[in-house]
Amino acid sequence: MGLRTGIEHISHLPRYREVANILIKHGFGWVFDRFPIHKPYGKKKTSMLNKELHGPSTAKRLRIALEELGPTYIKIGQLLSTRPDILSPVYINELEKLQNDVPPFSFDILQEVLLGEGINPADFVYIDPEPLAAASIAQVHRATLKTEERVVIKVRRPGISKIVATDLEILYELSKLAEKRSNWGRFYKLSEVVEELAEALRNELDFCREARNCAAFYENFARDRNVLIPRVFWDYSSEKVLILEELEGIKISDFSALKMAGCNSQKIAANLIDALFKQVYEYGFFHADPHPGNIAVSEGEKLIFYDFGQVGIVDQRSREKAINLLIGMMRYDVNAVSRALLDIAIGSQHINKEEFQRDVSRLQQKYYGLPLSEIKVGTALSELIDLSMKHQMRLPAELSLLVKMLMTVEGLITQLDPQISIVDMAEPYGRKLLINRFSRERLKKDIGELLLDYLALFRALPRELDNILKLIEAGELKVRMEHYNLQRLNARLDIVSNRLSIAIIIASIIIGTSLVVEKAGSTFLTRLPLVEIGFLTAVVLGLFLIYSLIKSGRY
Repeated sequence: MGLRTGIEHISHLPRYREVANILIKHGFGWVFDRFPIHKPYGKKKTSMLNKELHGPSTAKRLRIALEELGPTYIKIGQLLSTRPDILSPVYINELEKLQNDVPPFSFDILQEVLLGEGINPADFVYIDPEPLAAASIAQVHRATLKTEERVVIKVRRPGISKIVATDLEILYELSKLAEKRSNWGRFYKLSEVVEELAEALRNELDFCREARNCAAFYENFARDRNVLIPRVFWDYSSEKVLILEELEGIKISDFSALKMAGCNSQKIAANLIDALFKQVYEYGFFHADPHPGNIAVSEGEKLIFYDFGQVGIVDQRSREKAINLLIGMMRYDVNAVSRALLDIAIGSQHINKEEFQRDVSRLQQKYYGLPLSEIKVGTALSELIDLSMKHQMRLPAELSLLVKMLMTVEGLITQLDPQISIVDMAEPYGRKLLINRFSRERLKKDIGELLLDYLALFRALPRELDNILKLIEAGELKVRMEHYNLQRLNARLDIVSNRLSIAIIIASIIIGTSLVVEKAGSTFLTRLPLVEIGFLTAVVLGLFLIYSLIKSGRY
Protein backbone atom coordinates (compact mmCIF):
# COMPACT_ATOMS: atom_id res chain seq x y z
CA MET A 1 0.00 0.00 0.00
CA GLY A 2 2.51 2.54 -1.21
CA LEU A 3 0.11 5.45 -1.65
CA ARG A 4 0.45 8.40 0.69
CA THR A 5 -3.31 8.36 1.23
CA GLY A 6 -3.33 4.79 2.49
CA ILE A 7 -6.08 3.98 -0.04
CA GLU A 8 -5.99 0.38 -1.21
CA HIS A 9 -7.97 0.84 -4.43
CA ILE A 10 -6.99 3.63 -6.81
CA SER A 11 -10.49 3.48 -8.30
CA HIS A 12 -11.85 4.80 -4.99
CA LEU A 13 -9.99 8.11 -5.25
CA PRO A 14 -12.87 10.08 -6.93
CA ARG A 15 -15.33 8.84 -4.30
CA TYR A 16 -12.84 9.62 -1.50
CA ARG A 17 -12.59 13.16 -2.84
CA GLU A 18 -16.38 13.49 -3.00
CA VAL A 19 -16.81 12.18 0.56
CA ALA A 20 -14.05 14.50 1.84
CA ASN A 21 -15.56 17.57 0.15
CA ILE A 22 -19.03 16.90 1.58
CA LEU A 23 -17.68 16.31 5.10
CA ILE A 24 -15.55 19.47 4.92
CA LYS A 25 -18.53 21.43 3.59
CA HIS A 26 -20.55 20.48 6.68
CA GLY A 27 -17.75 21.19 9.17
CA PHE A 28 -16.16 17.75 9.60
CA GLY A 29 -12.75 18.53 8.11
CA TRP A 30 -11.14 17.65 11.46
CA VAL A 31 -11.82 13.97 10.65
CA PHE A 32 -8.93 13.97 8.18
CA ASP A 33 -6.44 15.03 10.85
CA ARG A 34 -6.65 11.41 12.01
CA PHE A 35 -5.69 9.97 8.65
CA PRO A 36 -2.73 10.38 6.27
CA ILE A 37 -5.02 11.74 3.55
CA HIS A 38 -4.05 14.93 1.74
CA LYS A 39 -5.85 17.87 3.35
CA PRO A 40 -7.35 20.44 0.99
CA TYR A 41 -7.18 23.10 3.66
CA GLY A 42 -4.63 24.56 6.04
CA LYS A 43 -3.92 23.65 9.64
CA LYS A 44 -5.49 26.79 10.98
CA LYS A 45 -8.82 25.99 9.34
CA THR A 46 -8.70 22.42 10.68
CA SER A 47 -8.34 23.60 14.28
CA MET A 48 -11.25 25.99 13.80
CA LEU A 49 -13.42 23.12 12.55
CA ASN A 50 -12.26 20.97 15.42
CA LYS A 51 -13.71 23.48 17.88
CA GLU A 52 -17.13 22.95 16.29
CA LEU A 53 -17.16 19.27 17.26
CA HIS A 54 -18.95 19.93 20.53
CA GLY A 55 -21.41 22.45 19.10
CA PRO A 56 -25.15 21.86 19.51
CA SER A 57 -25.67 21.51 15.76
CA THR A 58 -23.02 18.82 15.20
CA ALA A 59 -25.50 15.89 15.17
CA LYS A 60 -27.80 17.77 12.79
CA ARG A 61 -24.91 18.61 10.44
CA LEU A 62 -23.88 14.95 10.49
CA ARG A 63 -27.40 13.90 9.45
CA ILE A 64 -27.45 16.41 6.59
CA ALA A 65 -23.99 15.28 5.45
CA LEU A 66 -25.06 11.61 5.44
CA GLU A 67 -28.16 12.44 3.41
CA GLU A 68 -25.98 14.26 0.88
CA LEU A 69 -23.46 11.40 0.73
CA GLY A 70 -26.13 9.06 -0.60
CA PRO A 71 -27.86 5.73 0.04
CA THR A 72 -24.97 3.82 1.66
CA TYR A 73 -24.32 6.49 4.26
CA ILE A 74 -28.03 7.05 4.86
CA LYS A 75 -28.49 3.35 5.57
CA ILE A 76 -25.35 3.21 7.73
CA GLY A 77 -26.70 6.22 9.66
CA GLN A 78 -30.06 4.49 10.13
CA LEU A 79 -28.31 1.34 11.35
CA LEU A 80 -26.15 3.41 13.72
CA SER A 81 -29.34 4.90 15.16
CA THR A 82 -30.00 1.40 16.55
CA ARG A 83 -26.62 1.29 18.32
CA PRO A 84 -26.82 3.26 21.59
CA ASP A 85 -23.71 1.35 22.72
CA ILE A 86 -21.68 3.33 20.14
CA LEU A 87 -23.36 6.76 19.86
CA SER A 88 -24.77 9.13 22.45
CA PRO A 89 -28.55 9.86 22.59
CA VAL A 90 -28.24 13.24 20.84
CA TYR A 91 -26.78 11.52 17.75
CA ILE A 92 -29.23 8.60 17.95
CA ASN A 93 -32.21 10.99 18.00
CA GLU A 94 -30.90 12.95 15.01
CA LEU A 95 -29.97 9.91 12.91
CA GLU A 96 -33.49 8.53 13.40
CA LYS A 97 -34.68 11.46 11.25
CA LEU A 98 -32.63 10.35 8.23
CA GLN A 99 -34.75 10.42 5.09
CA ASN A 100 -34.02 8.20 2.10
CA ASP A 101 -36.90 9.26 -0.14
CA VAL A 102 -35.61 9.75 -3.68
CA PRO A 103 -37.23 10.36 -7.09
CA PRO A 104 -38.65 7.08 -8.44
CA PHE A 105 -37.13 5.37 -11.45
CA SER A 106 -39.32 4.94 -14.54
CA PHE A 107 -41.81 2.16 -15.21
CA ASP A 108 -39.73 1.10 -18.25
CA ILE A 109 -36.72 0.45 -15.98
CA LEU A 110 -38.97 -1.59 -13.66
CA GLN A 111 -39.97 -3.81 -16.58
CA GLU A 112 -36.32 -4.16 -17.67
CA VAL A 113 -35.34 -5.33 -14.17
CA LEU A 114 -38.19 -7.87 -14.12
CA LEU A 115 -37.16 -9.25 -17.53
CA GLY A 116 -33.50 -9.35 -16.43
CA GLU A 117 -34.52 -11.55 -13.48
CA GLY A 118 -36.49 -13.91 -15.74
CA ILE A 119 -39.88 -12.52 -14.71
CA ASN A 120 -42.31 -11.89 -17.56
CA PRO A 121 -44.40 -8.75 -17.01
CA ALA A 122 -47.12 -10.52 -18.99
CA ASP A 123 -47.63 -12.81 -15.96
CA PHE A 124 -49.26 -9.85 -14.27
CA VAL A 125 -52.76 -8.67 -15.09
CA TYR A 126 -51.83 -5.24 -13.83
CA ILE A 127 -48.81 -3.40 -12.45
CA ASP A 128 -49.42 0.07 -11.04
CA PRO A 129 -46.99 2.40 -12.87
CA GLU A 130 -47.02 4.76 -9.88
CA PRO A 131 -44.83 3.43 -7.04
CA LEU A 132 -46.34 2.83 -3.63
CA ALA A 133 -42.99 3.91 -2.15
CA ALA A 134 -39.60 4.93 -3.56
CA ALA A 135 -36.45 4.79 -1.43
CA SER A 136 -32.72 4.81 -2.06
CA ILE A 137 -32.44 1.00 -2.00
CA ALA A 138 -35.70 -0.15 -3.59
CA GLN A 139 -39.05 0.81 -5.08
CA VAL A 140 -42.44 -0.81 -4.39
CA HIS A 141 -45.40 -1.19 -6.78
CA ARG A 142 -48.84 -2.73 -6.40
CA ALA A 143 -49.73 -5.48 -8.87
CA THR A 144 -52.18 -8.28 -9.62
CA LEU A 145 -51.13 -11.74 -10.86
CA LYS A 146 -53.01 -13.74 -13.50
CA THR A 147 -54.31 -15.86 -10.61
CA GLU A 148 -56.03 -12.62 -9.43
CA GLU A 149 -53.87 -12.59 -6.30
CA ARG A 150 -52.98 -9.06 -5.23
CA VAL A 151 -49.26 -8.59 -4.55
CA VAL A 152 -46.59 -5.93 -4.01
CA ILE A 153 -43.44 -5.91 -6.13
CA LYS A 154 -40.26 -4.71 -4.44
CA VAL A 155 -37.50 -3.96 -6.97
CA ARG A 156 -33.90 -3.11 -6.13
CA ARG A 157 -32.75 0.19 -7.60
CA PRO A 158 -30.45 -0.44 -10.60
CA GLY A 159 -26.76 0.21 -9.96
CA ILE A 160 -27.20 0.56 -6.19
CA SER A 161 -25.23 -2.61 -5.41
CA LYS A 162 -22.02 -1.28 -7.02
CA ILE A 163 -22.33 2.11 -5.25
CA VAL A 164 -22.84 0.43 -1.87
CA ALA A 165 -19.92 -1.98 -2.43
CA THR A 166 -17.51 0.91 -3.18
CA ASP A 167 -18.67 2.96 -0.20
CA LEU A 168 -18.40 -0.02 2.16
CA GLU A 169 -14.83 -0.70 1.00
CA ILE A 170 -13.95 2.95 1.66
CA LEU A 171 -15.54 2.85 5.14
CA TYR A 172 -13.67 -0.36 5.96
CA GLU A 173 -10.33 1.14 4.87
CA LEU A 174 -10.97 4.26 6.99
CA SER A 175 -11.98 2.13 9.98
CA LYS A 176 -8.68 0.21 9.78
CA LEU A 177 -6.80 3.52 9.70
CA ALA A 178 -8.81 4.74 12.70
CA GLU A 179 -7.83 1.61 14.64
CA LYS A 180 -4.17 2.34 13.96
CA ARG A 181 -4.34 6.02 14.87
CA SER A 182 -6.88 6.36 17.71
CA ASN A 183 -7.51 4.69 21.06
CA TRP A 184 -11.27 4.89 20.46
CA GLY A 185 -10.95 3.05 17.15
CA ARG A 186 -8.82 0.32 18.73
CA PHE A 187 -11.05 -0.13 21.78
CA TYR A 188 -14.30 -0.44 19.84
CA LYS A 189 -12.57 -2.49 17.09
CA LEU A 190 -14.05 -0.09 14.58
CA SER A 191 -13.41 -2.35 11.60
CA GLU A 192 -15.58 -5.02 13.26
CA VAL A 193 -18.36 -2.49 13.87
CA VAL A 194 -18.18 -1.39 10.21
CA GLU A 195 -18.27 -5.05 9.16
CA GLU A 196 -21.39 -5.61 11.31
CA LEU A 197 -23.11 -2.60 9.74
CA ALA A 198 -21.93 -3.64 6.26
CA GLU A 199 -23.32 -7.15 6.75
CA ALA A 200 -26.69 -5.70 7.81
CA LEU A 201 -26.72 -3.44 4.73
CA ARG A 202 -25.73 -6.29 2.39
CA ASN A 203 -28.57 -8.35 3.87
CA GLU A 204 -31.02 -5.55 3.03
CA LEU A 205 -29.76 -5.50 -0.56
CA ASP A 206 -30.27 -9.25 -0.91
CA PHE A 207 -34.01 -9.79 -1.39
CA CYS A 208 -33.51 -13.57 -1.26
CA ARG A 209 -32.47 -13.17 2.37
CA GLU A 210 -35.42 -10.89 3.08
CA ALA A 211 -37.71 -13.47 1.48
CA ARG A 212 -36.29 -16.16 3.79
CA ASN A 213 -36.78 -13.89 6.81
CA CYS A 214 -40.38 -13.26 5.78
CA ALA A 215 -40.99 -16.99 5.23
CA ALA A 216 -39.57 -17.74 8.71
CA PHE A 217 -41.95 -15.20 10.30
CA TYR A 218 -44.83 -16.63 8.23
CA GLU A 219 -44.03 -20.12 9.56
CA ASN A 220 -43.62 -18.93 13.18
CA PHE A 221 -46.98 -17.13 13.22
CA ALA A 222 -48.91 -19.50 10.92
CA ARG A 223 -51.10 -20.67 13.82
CA ASP A 224 -51.35 -17.29 15.56
CA ARG A 225 -54.83 -15.80 15.24
CA ASN A 226 -53.65 -12.27 16.04
CA VAL A 227 -50.72 -11.84 13.64
CA LEU A 228 -50.63 -11.82 9.82
CA ILE A 229 -47.43 -12.14 7.78
CA PRO A 230 -47.36 -11.70 3.97
CA ARG A 231 -46.74 -14.84 1.91
CA VAL A 232 -43.69 -14.98 -0.37
CA PHE A 233 -44.23 -15.79 -4.07
CA TRP A 234 -41.00 -17.73 -4.62
CA ASP A 235 -41.54 -18.28 -8.37
CA TYR A 236 -41.31 -14.52 -8.94
CA SER A 237 -38.66 -13.60 -6.36
CA SER A 238 -34.89 -13.23 -6.73
CA GLU A 239 -31.94 -11.27 -5.33
CA LYS A 240 -33.21 -8.08 -7.01
CA VAL A 241 -36.99 -8.64 -6.96
CA LEU A 242 -39.27 -9.61 -4.07
CA ILE A 243 -42.97 -10.29 -4.56
CA LEU A 244 -45.16 -10.60 -1.50
CA GLU A 245 -48.84 -11.02 -0.79
CA GLU A 246 -50.56 -7.66 -0.33
CA LEU A 247 -52.09 -7.38 3.12
CA GLU A 248 -53.95 -4.13 3.66
CA GLY A 249 -54.53 -2.56 7.03
CA ILE A 250 -54.58 0.70 8.96
CA LYS A 251 -51.21 2.09 9.99
CA ILE A 252 -50.79 1.31 13.71
CA SER A 253 -49.92 4.93 14.54
CA ASP A 254 -53.01 6.32 12.75
CA PHE A 255 -55.03 6.44 15.97
CA SER A 256 -57.94 8.46 14.53
CA ALA A 257 -58.41 5.96 11.67
CA LEU A 258 -58.26 3.05 14.14
CA LYS A 259 -60.93 4.72 16.27
CA MET A 260 -63.16 5.35 13.24
CA ALA A 261 -62.82 1.67 12.27
CA GLY A 262 -64.00 0.69 15.77
CA CYS A 263 -60.75 -1.00 16.73
CA ASN A 264 -60.02 -1.78 20.40
CA SER A 265 -56.70 -0.05 21.12
CA GLN A 266 -56.17 -2.04 24.36
CA LYS A 267 -56.45 -5.32 22.44
CA ILE A 268 -54.05 -4.02 19.76
CA ALA A 269 -51.51 -3.15 22.48
CA ALA A 270 -51.90 -6.59 24.12
CA ASN A 271 -51.51 -8.35 20.75
CA LEU A 272 -48.38 -6.31 19.99
CA ILE A 273 -46.74 -7.20 23.33
CA ASP A 274 -47.68 -10.86 22.83
CA ALA A 275 -46.19 -10.89 19.30
CA LEU A 276 -43.06 -9.14 20.58
CA PHE A 277 -42.36 -11.65 23.38
CA LYS A 278 -43.09 -14.62 21.15
CA GLN A 279 -40.46 -13.35 18.72
CA VAL A 280 -37.86 -12.91 21.46
CA TYR A 281 -38.59 -15.70 23.96
CA GLU A 282 -40.08 -18.49 21.84
CA TYR A 283 -38.48 -18.09 18.41
CA GLY A 284 -35.31 -16.09 19.15
CA PHE A 285 -35.93 -14.28 15.85
CA PHE A 286 -37.36 -10.77 16.02
CA HIS A 287 -38.29 -7.87 13.74
CA ALA A 288 -35.52 -5.32 14.32
CA ASP A 289 -37.25 -2.35 12.70
CA PRO A 290 -40.87 -2.29 13.99
CA HIS A 291 -41.49 1.42 13.37
CA PRO A 292 -45.14 2.45 12.74
CA GLY A 293 -44.67 2.27 8.96
CA ASN A 294 -43.89 -1.45 9.22
CA ILE A 295 -46.92 -2.44 11.33
CA ALA A 296 -50.59 -2.22 10.37
CA VAL A 297 -53.86 -3.34 11.94
CA SER A 298 -56.36 -5.53 10.11
CA GLU A 299 -59.94 -6.49 10.93
CA GLY A 300 -60.31 -8.04 14.37
CA GLU A 301 -57.29 -6.13 15.75
CA LYS A 302 -54.93 -8.47 13.91
CA LEU A 303 -51.40 -7.15 13.43
CA ILE A 304 -49.65 -7.11 10.04
CA PHE A 305 -45.85 -6.91 9.91
CA TYR A 306 -44.02 -5.65 6.81
CA ASP A 307 -40.38 -5.25 5.69
CA PHE A 308 -38.14 -8.03 7.00
CA GLY A 309 -34.81 -6.61 5.81
CA GLN A 310 -33.61 -6.02 9.38
CA VAL A 311 -34.03 -8.89 11.83
CA GLY A 312 -32.33 -9.86 15.07
CA ILE A 313 -31.34 -13.33 16.27
CA VAL A 314 -31.15 -14.17 19.98
CA ASP A 315 -29.79 -17.61 20.84
CA GLN A 316 -30.62 -19.52 24.02
CA ARG A 317 -27.55 -18.31 25.95
CA SER A 318 -28.16 -14.67 25.01
CA ARG A 319 -31.80 -14.94 26.08
CA GLU A 320 -30.74 -16.29 29.47
CA LYS A 321 -28.22 -13.47 29.91
CA ALA A 322 -30.95 -10.93 29.08
CA ILE A 323 -33.28 -12.63 31.58
CA ASN A 324 -30.57 -12.39 34.28
CA LEU A 325 -30.32 -8.67 33.56
CA LEU A 326 -34.10 -8.13 33.73
CA ILE A 327 -34.42 -10.18 36.93
CA GLY A 328 -31.64 -8.12 38.54
CA MET A 329 -33.41 -4.90 37.49
CA MET A 330 -36.77 -6.06 38.87
CA ARG A 331 -35.21 -7.06 42.20
CA TYR A 332 -33.19 -3.82 42.40
CA ASP A 333 -30.11 -6.03 42.82
CA VAL A 334 -27.06 -3.90 41.93
CA ASN A 335 -24.64 -6.83 42.03
CA ALA A 336 -26.85 -8.98 39.80
CA VAL A 337 -27.29 -6.16 37.24
CA SER A 338 -23.54 -5.46 37.22
CA ARG A 339 -22.67 -9.15 36.80
CA ALA A 340 -25.24 -9.57 34.00
CA LEU A 341 -23.96 -6.54 32.07
CA LEU A 342 -20.32 -7.61 32.45
CA ASP A 343 -21.32 -11.09 31.27
CA ILE A 344 -23.09 -9.67 28.20
CA ALA A 345 -20.36 -7.16 27.29
CA ILE A 346 -17.58 -7.95 24.83
CA GLY A 347 -14.09 -7.45 26.26
CA SER A 348 -15.02 -6.09 29.71
CA GLN A 349 -11.88 -7.30 31.52
CA HIS A 350 -10.38 -3.80 31.84
CA ILE A 351 -13.46 -2.23 33.44
CA ASN A 352 -13.18 -0.62 36.88
CA LYS A 353 -15.83 -2.86 38.44
CA GLU A 354 -16.19 -0.89 41.70
CA GLU A 355 -16.83 2.39 39.88
CA PHE A 356 -19.18 0.60 37.48
CA GLN A 357 -21.19 -0.84 40.39
CA ARG A 358 -21.46 2.61 41.97
CA ASP A 359 -22.94 4.01 38.74
CA VAL A 360 -25.39 1.09 38.51
CA SER A 361 -26.40 1.77 42.13
CA ARG A 362 -27.05 5.46 41.34
CA LEU A 363 -29.24 4.45 38.41
CA GLN A 364 -31.06 1.90 40.56
CA GLN A 365 -32.13 4.65 42.98
CA LYS A 366 -34.09 6.27 40.14
CA TYR A 367 -36.36 3.21 39.88
CA TYR A 368 -36.34 2.00 43.48
CA GLY A 369 -39.83 1.83 44.96
CA LEU A 370 -41.63 2.36 41.64
CA PRO A 371 -44.41 -0.14 40.80
CA LEU A 372 -43.38 -2.50 38.00
CA SER A 373 -46.28 -1.21 35.89
CA GLU A 374 -44.65 2.25 35.85
CA ILE A 375 -41.23 1.02 34.68
CA LYS A 376 -40.51 1.28 30.96
CA VAL A 377 -38.22 -1.63 30.15
CA GLY A 378 -36.89 -0.11 26.92
CA THR A 379 -35.99 3.19 28.59
CA ALA A 380 -34.39 1.47 31.61
CA LEU A 381 -32.30 -0.80 29.36
CA SER A 382 -31.33 2.19 27.23
CA GLU A 383 -30.05 4.01 30.32
CA LEU A 384 -28.04 0.93 31.27
CA ILE A 385 -26.50 0.89 27.79
CA ASP A 386 -25.63 4.59 28.13
CA LEU A 387 -23.91 3.71 31.40
CA SER A 388 -22.05 0.87 29.68
CA MET A 389 -20.95 3.28 26.97
CA LYS A 390 -19.59 5.62 29.66
CA HIS A 391 -17.41 2.76 30.92
CA GLN A 392 -16.38 1.88 27.34
CA MET A 393 -18.11 -1.50 27.39
CA ARG A 394 -18.83 -2.80 23.90
CA LEU A 395 -22.15 -4.65 23.74
CA PRO A 396 -23.32 -7.21 21.15
CA ALA A 397 -25.21 -5.75 18.18
CA GLU A 398 -28.19 -8.04 18.91
CA LEU A 399 -28.69 -6.49 22.36
CA SER A 400 -28.66 -2.97 20.91
CA LEU A 401 -31.19 -4.01 18.25
CA LEU A 402 -33.37 -5.61 20.94
CA VAL A 403 -33.28 -2.49 23.15
CA LYS A 404 -34.06 -0.25 20.19
CA MET A 405 -36.96 -2.50 19.20
CA LEU A 406 -38.29 -2.47 22.78
CA MET A 407 -38.15 1.32 22.94
CA THR A 408 -39.96 1.71 19.60
CA VAL A 409 -42.69 -0.78 20.46
CA GLU A 410 -43.05 0.49 24.03
CA GLY A 411 -43.73 4.01 22.73
CA LEU A 412 -46.52 2.67 20.51
CA ILE A 413 -47.96 0.54 23.33
CA THR A 414 -48.05 3.51 25.72
CA GLN A 415 -50.04 5.54 23.19
CA LEU A 416 -52.44 2.66 22.50
CA ASP A 417 -53.01 1.77 26.16
CA PRO A 418 -51.35 3.93 28.85
CA GLN A 419 -52.50 1.52 31.60
CA ILE A 420 -50.89 -1.63 30.23
CA SER A 421 -47.65 -2.91 31.80
CA ILE A 422 -45.10 -4.52 29.49
CA VAL A 423 -43.28 -5.86 32.58
CA ASP A 424 -46.41 -7.62 33.89
CA MET A 425 -47.08 -9.18 30.48
CA ALA A 426 -43.46 -10.33 30.23
CA GLU A 427 -43.71 -12.28 33.49
CA PRO A 428 -45.24 -15.51 32.07
CA TYR A 429 -42.59 -15.67 29.34
CA GLY A 430 -39.78 -15.06 31.83
CA ARG A 431 -41.15 -17.71 34.17
CA LYS A 432 -41.39 -20.19 31.29
CA LEU A 433 -37.76 -19.51 30.31
CA LEU A 434 -36.58 -19.96 33.92
CA ILE A 435 -38.48 -23.26 34.25
CA ASN A 436 -36.94 -24.43 30.99
CA ARG A 437 -33.46 -23.47 32.21
CA PHE A 438 -33.75 -25.72 35.29
CA SER A 439 -35.77 -28.50 33.67
CA ARG A 440 -34.50 -32.09 33.87
CA GLU A 441 -33.82 -32.23 30.11
CA ARG A 442 -31.87 -28.97 30.15
CA LEU A 443 -29.80 -29.97 33.21
CA LYS A 444 -29.06 -33.34 31.64
CA LYS A 445 -27.91 -31.62 28.43
CA ASP A 446 -25.72 -29.10 30.32
CA ILE A 447 -24.10 -31.81 32.46
CA GLY A 448 -23.47 -33.92 29.35
CA GLU A 449 -21.78 -31.00 27.55
CA LEU A 450 -19.69 -30.24 30.66
CA LEU A 451 -18.54 -33.87 30.95
CA LEU A 452 -17.58 -33.94 27.27
CA ASP A 453 -15.54 -30.74 27.72
CA TYR A 454 -13.68 -32.18 30.73
CA LEU A 455 -13.13 -35.47 28.90
CA ALA A 456 -11.54 -33.62 25.97
CA LEU A 457 -9.40 -31.64 28.43
CA PHE A 458 -8.16 -34.76 30.26
CA ARG A 459 -7.42 -36.51 26.99
CA ALA A 460 -5.30 -33.58 25.78
CA LEU A 461 -3.60 -32.96 29.15
CA PRO A 462 -0.79 -35.61 28.94
CA ARG A 463 0.19 -34.46 25.47
CA GLU A 464 0.21 -30.77 26.47
CA LEU A 465 2.22 -31.51 29.63
CA ASP A 466 4.73 -33.50 27.55
CA ASN A 467 5.12 -30.53 25.17
CA ILE A 468 5.70 -28.12 28.10
CA LEU A 469 8.30 -30.44 29.70
CA LYS A 470 10.17 -30.74 26.39
CA LEU A 471 10.26 -26.95 26.06
CA ILE A 472 11.62 -26.64 29.63
CA GLU A 473 14.24 -29.32 28.96
CA ALA A 474 15.37 -27.55 25.77
CA GLY A 475 15.44 -24.19 27.56
CA GLU A 476 12.94 -22.75 25.08
CA LEU A 477 10.10 -21.95 27.46
CA LYS A 478 9.53 -18.23 27.34
CA VAL A 479 7.23 -16.00 29.39
CA ARG A 480 5.93 -12.97 27.56
CA MET A 481 4.92 -9.95 29.64
CA GLU A 482 3.11 -7.05 28.02
CA HIS A 483 2.03 -3.79 29.59
CA TYR A 484 -0.69 -2.04 27.59
CA ASN A 485 0.35 1.47 28.64
CA LEU A 486 4.14 0.95 28.66
CA GLN A 487 4.70 2.70 25.31
CA ARG A 488 2.67 5.68 26.46
CA LEU A 489 4.64 5.78 29.73
CA ASN A 490 7.96 5.68 27.84
CA ALA A 491 6.81 8.51 25.59
CA ARG A 492 5.80 10.61 28.60
CA LEU A 493 9.13 9.88 30.33
CA ASP A 494 10.99 11.00 27.18
CA ILE A 495 9.04 14.27 27.15
CA VAL A 496 9.62 14.85 30.88
CA SER A 497 13.36 14.10 30.60
CA ASN A 498 13.69 16.43 27.58
CA ARG A 499 11.96 19.27 29.42
CA LEU A 500 14.03 18.64 32.52
CA SER A 501 17.19 18.77 30.38
CA ILE A 502 16.11 22.11 28.88
CA ALA A 503 15.38 23.50 32.36
CA ILE A 504 18.84 22.38 33.59
CA ILE A 505 20.47 23.93 30.49
CA ILE A 506 18.64 27.23 31.11
CA ALA A 507 19.75 27.32 34.73
CA SER A 508 23.32 26.35 33.75
CA ILE A 509 23.51 29.13 31.16
CA ILE A 510 22.33 31.77 33.62
CA ILE A 511 24.66 30.60 36.44
CA GLY A 512 27.57 29.83 34.09
CA THR A 513 27.61 33.21 32.34
CA SER A 514 27.37 35.00 35.68
CA LEU A 515 30.34 33.06 37.09
CA VAL A 516 32.41 33.59 33.93
CA VAL A 517 31.89 37.35 34.04
CA GLU A 518 32.59 37.46 37.79
CA LYS A 519 35.87 35.50 37.51
CA ALA A 520 37.04 36.91 34.18
CA GLY A 521 40.27 38.84 34.51
CA SER A 522 40.49 39.65 30.82
CA THR A 523 39.54 43.09 29.70
CA PHE A 524 38.16 41.57 26.48
CA LEU A 525 35.72 39.24 28.32
CA THR A 526 34.52 41.98 30.61
CA ARG A 527 33.65 44.09 27.56
CA LEU A 528 31.37 41.36 26.14
CA PRO A 529 27.75 41.37 27.42
CA LEU A 530 27.98 37.70 28.47
CA VAL A 531 25.33 37.96 31.18
CA GLU A 532 22.89 39.60 28.76
CA ILE A 533 23.61 37.00 26.02
CA GLY A 534 23.24 34.11 28.47
CA PHE A 535 20.07 35.62 29.94
CA LEU A 536 18.50 36.11 26.46
CA THR A 537 19.41 32.54 25.47
CA ALA A 538 17.83 31.27 28.69
CA VAL A 539 14.70 33.38 28.03
CA VAL A 540 14.36 31.96 24.47
CA LEU A 541 14.75 28.38 25.69
CA GLY A 542 12.36 29.05 28.59
CA LEU A 543 9.71 30.46 26.25
CA PHE A 544 10.13 27.42 24.02
CA LEU A 545 9.61 25.14 27.04
CA ILE A 546 6.48 27.05 28.12
CA TYR A 547 5.10 26.92 24.53
CA SER A 548 5.61 23.13 24.33
CA LEU A 549 3.86 22.67 27.68
CA ILE A 550 0.86 24.80 26.66
CA LYS A 551 0.64 23.10 23.25
CA SER A 552 0.60 19.63 24.82
CA GLY A 553 -2.16 20.63 27.25
CA ARG A 554 -0.29 18.96 30.13
CA TYR A 555 0.99 21.58 32.59
